[in-house]
Formats: sequence, C-alpha cells, structure tokens
Amino acid sequence: MFEGFRAKRAAAKAAREQKAEQARAAKAELDRASRIKPAQDELDVAETRLEAVDTFFGLTGPDLPDDMGVILKSDEALYCLVTGAVLIEPKKGSGQWQGRSQGVSMPIPGTRLRYRIGASKGSFQQGEETPTPIDEGTFVVTDKRGIFTGQKQSREWTWSKLLGVTHYEPGWTAMAVSNRQKISGVGVDSANVEHMRFLIELAVARATGSSIDDLRSDALADVAEARAALAALGPAAITPPPPPPAPPTL
Repeated sequence: MFEGFRAKRAAAKAAREQKAEQARAAKAELDRASRIKPAQDELDVAETRLEAVDTFFGLTGPDLPDDMGVILKSDEALYCLVTGAVLIEPKKGSGQWQGRSQGVSMPIPGTRLRYRIGASKGSFQQGEETPTPIDEGTFVVTDKRGIFTGQKQSREWTWSKLLGVTHYEPGWTAMAVSNRQKISGVGVDSANVEHMRFLIELAVARATGSSIDDLRSDALADVAEARAALAALGPAAITPPPPPPAPPTL
C-alpha cells in the first residue's frame, strides 16, 4: 500500500521536475532567440561598412536623390543625406561679477565727511562656452565637403581645409576647418549617429587620401567581433552571408 503511494509521489515529483526543466529550457531558448536578431543586425552593419570601405565611392548623376536641397558640383559625389539634423555651435552662458564689494562708510570725527573703505569695482567674468543647438535642417556629406542647410543658418565644411573631426556624446560631431574660427558641428538622432559618423570618416578619407587602411582595419575588427558574438549564441544562430547591400545612405 505504502509502496504504491510512494511510487505515485515520486512519479508526480519527477513529472514536476521535468516540467520545470522544460520551462527553463524554453525560457533559455526564447532568451537566445531574442538575442540572435540584434547580433545578426550588428553583423550586417559591420559587413556593410567593410564593403563600403572597398567599394562605395558615393552617388552621382541619376542616383542622386531629388530632394537634397543642395546643388552638388559636377565632380562631387554624395555620401550621406540626413534630414532632421541639428546645427551645433559654442555659445557663451550668462556671466557674473566677481570680487565686487560695496565697502563700509565711516564718519571722520570733527567733520561732516565720511570715509569709505573696502570698496571694490570687481570684474565681470564671461560665461563658459557650451555646445548649443542653434538650428535644424538637412546635412549633406560629399567627397568634397559637409553642408548644413537650415531654416535660419547654413554652414559648409570643406574637407581640403579640415583640421580635424571629433565625435562627442550624445550624438554630435564637430568639424574644425581652417577658414572658420568657431568649431561647429552637426547632431543627429541616436538611431543614425553611428552611421553618419562612419560616412563622414569615409568621405574625409576619400577626399584626403588617408585613413582608408585604418577604416578597413576597424571594419574588419567589427566584423570579427560581431561574428564571434553571433557564434556564441549557438550553431542555429549562424546564417549565410547576406546578399550585397545597397549603397549606404541615411
């Protein structure tokens, strides 16, 4: 009698454990599957950039979009077109007086005069310059220059006069040129910032004839890292290479 009861209880316990193990396995598989697509997307982006370094030289002629808002030169190739970009320039904040004091007024005995001591005129300290959005519009990157056209402002950064490109967080890129004292730049939304930065660097490299090898090395490293991350998710996560991508534009 008791043996049958113990056997039923053991069978029920085994069934519960098997069900719990199946639930854990299903949850683990769902978690793995949820990470496969982002990992595959990262690999696709890395492979697209690697191919762009070797094969993408910009769009010209009939391949150009109709609504750029910028007229390109006859020998100019389009690398990137961003709508909703933000022009950013340094602006001074409010300043303040420092060292200014009203002093103390004291009477001089035996006279009607008063003597003032401790007064100081002080000095006005200018506010610090901070990157500030000043306009919104379209940003175009070519193999010759970067062009921002907005509702109120327009800017041009010619690559032949470029002193340096610096990427800042969150999501804007400063471009210093020798023919402008202020360093200005362009910001975009987080979904497009990495792609825009890559295309700026590629266009500058094409224009100046430098840094292509560095871009290729970085792209190769990104592909290797993305492949390793995808492979770590298991054999089922590895998919055949995608077909050749379209030219990278925003």
